Amino acid sequence: MSAEAQWSREADHVSDEYEAFAILLESLRKIDELRTTMQRFSVHPSSALAGDDLATPFESLSSQVETCIQGVFDNVGALSSLVLDASVLPAFAHFGLLRNSLEMVGTGFWLIGPKLRDTRVLRSLQVALEGHRDSVVASNELARKPSKVSIDDAVVLMLEEQRDARPGIEGRSLNAPSISSRLRAAQEFCSEQPYTILGFWRVTSGAMHGRRSVLKDLLDHEVLESNGAEVRTSMTSGVTVVANILRHIEVYLFELVFLLLRRAGHN
Repeated sequence: MSAEAQWSREADHVSDEYEAFAILLESLRKIDELRTTMQRFSVHPSSALAGDDLATPFESLSSQVETCIQGVFDNVGALSSLVLDASVLPAFAHFGLLRNSLEMVGTGFWLIGPKLRDTRVLRSLQVALEGHRDSVVASNELARKPSKVSIDDAVVLMLEEQRDARPGIEGRSLNAPSISSRLRAAQEFCSEQPYTILGFWRVTSGAMHGRRSVLKDLLDHEVLESNGAEVRTSMTSGVTVVANILRHIEVYLFELVFLLLRRAGHN
């Protein structure tokens, strides 16, 4: 390769990195503004979400979805500090924050997306039981006690009672499906983008664990670019990868918040 061609290639790379960084900064700005909007969130008494909450009194559906959204804000805020304050982009740390954000936004869609209240309530109860079991098991493990949750556990019995109060889901399993199943199902409730929530979740999971084959794919892959509510940029390395994934998270997060607001009676 001639010196002139090499210089041109390096100049294009620098230009792409600047463009990607501009996209990243814009996504961070928009998500921060959305955080301010969510500080005023409330559930109107006559809304569909209020009815969901009445059916899930132990751990209300609205609080579960709001926790998912706040979790995305928290992870993106940490990502902002990590990327903007670092002189060198970390090799792996940012992928954990992106993965968490994807999982939380997908879980939010999975919970609130279905049109039928029975489905939303069942999923809410499943997530509540999963969280309770995780807490009990973790506490028992730390205390070196048997980790299994008792079948006569008070919370388990309470959630089963709430489930059986609705004939449409009476007796249904309260075991939640896998995270990957939830994220795959979540895609039904949001717009089509070049990459799915599950696809990026798998990629960031692999990168977070330092799997070299996944990292190689990240560096070699192509696609994307930003246009209104759609994502279309190109994926190479460094800040470009982060910008692409974050841009998807931004689009999906706005859609999730708007869906939550509609369910909560905000027109």
